[in-house]
Amino acid sequence: MKKIFIIFATVILILAACTPVRPQQRPMVTPQASSIFKKGSVEQIKIIADQAPLRTGHSTNYPIIRQLPKNNVYRVLRDREGWYVVETDDGQVGAVEAKQAKPYIEPPSMADQQQNIAQLTPNEEEMLRLLNGERVKRGLNPLKLDMEITKVARLKSQDMIDNNYFSHNSPTYGSPFDMMKQFGIKYIYAGENLAGNPSVANAHESLMNSQGHRENILNPNFTHIGIGIREGSRYGKICTQMFVGR
Repeated sequence: MKKIFIIFATVILILAACTPVRPQQRPMVTPQASSIFKKGSVEQIKIIADQAPLRTGHSTNYPIIRQLPKNNVYRVLRDREGWYVVETDDGQVGAVEAKQAKPYIEPPSMADQQQNIAQLTPNEEEMLRLLNGERVKRGLNPLKLDMEITKVARLKSQDMIDNNYFSHNSPTYGSPFDMMKQFGIKYIYAGENLAGNPSVANAHESLMNSQGHRENILNPNFTHIGIGIREGSRYGKICTQMFVGR
């Protein structure tokens, strides 16, 4: 009887050793998305009228100092009630009506664009392609990739993983606009989309199916973008899209 018991126990041990151990299943987490938008300050303007009067005050009742020629760029001292207070190269200060000019930031070259795209991860490049495809289909200009913004977006995605949160407001960096300012990102308009999803394609689809996120993606005021995608969150991938208009 004792011998039979030993054989029976041995068989049980062998069966237990051969039984495959199922990996612990990760709990199902609902994919997340969030968006935010802000208009920033103007630092430079470019004259779009043939001649833009530079006046002594911010009203057409003030005398004209001189005419500013088309396509010239000037530093903005203040932005006030439909007028820009600017300084010319020779130090004159005056006011230009906002409809005579547009905000201006020096654009990157085409060579810079190609070099920037080469620095993206495959996931980031896929998201840029999908996003710009939506804009082009609707007759909008594709967004230009900015690697400085991309570096900030990557930091934001990693920060959400490291600190286990999903929000525009970071415990480390503050709001996305605080973060852009901290890292020297200049903008006239700015926005941020966040997505947590197992795949880039599904993240993009969820963003396009949400009005606020779709409006950021298709906003004609935006000209540049940074994309940061990091793995390892409870959602799978954390995607940060940072938009700026220049």
